[in-house]
Amino acid sequence: MATARPRIYFFSRIDSAQTWRDALAAQLGDDGFDWIVGPACAAPDEVDIALMYNLPPDGLLAFRHLRAVLSLSAGINQFDCTRIPHGVPLARSVDSSLAQHMVGYAKAAVYRYHRRFHRYERDSRASVWQFELPRPNARTAIGLLGLGELGSAVACALAADAFEVHGWSRTPRDLPGVRCHAGAEGITQMAGAVDMLINLLPLTAETHGILSSKLFDRLRPGSFVINMGRGGHLVEADLLAALSVGRVEAATLDVAAVEPLPAGHPFWAHPGILITPHVAGITSANTAAVQIAENVRRAMRGEVLLNQIDLERGY
Repeated sequence: MATARPRIYFFSRIDSAQTWRDALAAQLGDDGFDWIVGPACAAPDEVDIALMYNLPPDGLLAFRHLRAVLSLSAGINQFDCTRIPHGVPLARSVDSSLAQHMVGYAKAAVYRYHRRFHRYERDSRASVWQFELPRPNARTAIGLLGLGELGSAVACALAADAFEVHGWSRTPRDLPGVRCHAGAEGITQMAGAVDMLINLLPLTAETHGILSSKLFDRLRPGSFVINMGRGGHLVEADLLAALSVGRVEAATLDVAAVEPLPAGHPFWAHPGILITPHVAGITSANTAAVQIAENVRRAMRGEVLLNQIDLERGY
């Protein structure tokens, strides 16, 4: 059973267990917790906290006395909640450096298209010298799907660079320098008003497949799509169809329905698609450990977690 000294089970295929242990030790004390690195766990009944990017192969159902599951990621879509003991609170990680990474990625993708580097890359491989007159930032309209913490940061950063910025959310929002839209009518209005569409929505039942022909058909011809959300937001066949008719000129995809993107997938060889390996937002152990350590304390006291997920809403 759980004791006052938390027993933390860590599992991730992409994160360093030692780095995270050191970061938590700086917050909780080097002797302030027990540390078990998965996937194996000799005594799952004695674990208090599961800290992980994704579930171990056998899930967590054997961890019957868990007080919390803490995600190493800003998202929780990688978790199958049917493989977690019922009623265990789940919290996402909010890292003070994450927004900076997301803004940087969004700007890099936006400027690549705005300044036509995607065309110069193609021309340079073909030994073609083709001049294009640069256009002012204000003449490029950018739409953001999702105006949560990260979406708002990206929207405001692009507005500060003098782009025409639109944002869409499920419920009305108000952001300085951003033309905000909401609801079913608002997403249609925004799609027809922008040259680039950036997705930063959480993946829920309502947003699954939102990047589809229904939305692409509303875009201006020759638009650009940047998916920084989740692979499940995108209907892959619809993107390929939109690219084939020029409704979408090019796309940058940081996420995929299956990661890594399988060999032989049509996205790899498509000249209009840039794939990046889920690097838009990186959680830093040193900064994220502050929130995670606080959630360890809260979980041990039986309190509501910071950034706890509403499992019915999915975020």
